[in-house]
Amino acid sequence: MSIANKTLEYWILYILNGEDCARGAGSLLVMLKERGVKISEAGVGRALRAMRHGGLLEKVGKQGHIITEAGKKRLVKVEEERELRDFLAEILNHPGKLGRANLIHRLVLRKALEREAVYRATLNASDSELEELEKIVEAQYEGMKKNEDYSELSAKFHRCILKASGIPLLETIYDFIGITSNWQDFFVGTFKLYDTPVNVSHEKIVQAMRERDPERAAAAMGSHLEDVIINAKKLSEE
Repeated sequence: MSIANKTLEYWILYILNGEDCARGAGSLLVMLKERGVKISEAGVGRALRAMRHGGLLEKVGKQGHIITEAGKKRLVKVEEERELRDFLAEILNHPGKLGRANLIHRLVLRKALEREAVYRATLNASDSELEELEKIVEAQYEGMKKNEDYSELSAKFHRCILKASGIPLLETIYDFIGITSNWQDFFVGTFKLYDTPVNVSHEKIVQAMRERDPERAAAAMGSHLEDVIINAKKLSEE
């Protein structure tokens, strides 16, 4: 779906969600134009039909359309996506040491760095460091069950692996890339939005580390951070 179509779908759902009666293409056209959406009445009609066929709207006789439960759920998800887009724009306005470096390039560099970090950490981590990682994963699962924010735990998880690698320079490069706590908020937000199980990924990484299998740990980290890249691409429109 194009950005223009996504915007139109959002505003139609948003408007109808706030209405206590059905609305037709004509009245919706007026409300859409008030919100800066440029479209014809015929275009609104086509959008309404498509959304009705998609189960997002229901037609009420000749009165017009109302939003369905599926439409309300879609609206919640679209609003979450819009908030993440705004958040991404905000943190890109504070670019740090790398300036306005391409977001995806930054994440690809992070993936390579953390694959090496977890490989070394699997070989070098003490039992107490592995226990700390296991506790972080357990706490993340609890946070997920309670629908609490666990972005700080996610940041701590990756920091602990960098430290356990025994190579301080990896932490220095990580800081230079500019992966701050704000970025972790964004990453966790994308995992929630796209139903990517971040806790499961972290658990697989720790299991491989506990078994002292550096190749499997690096592969698990690579897969996890590839999910980050895929999710970021969806939102950054790159």
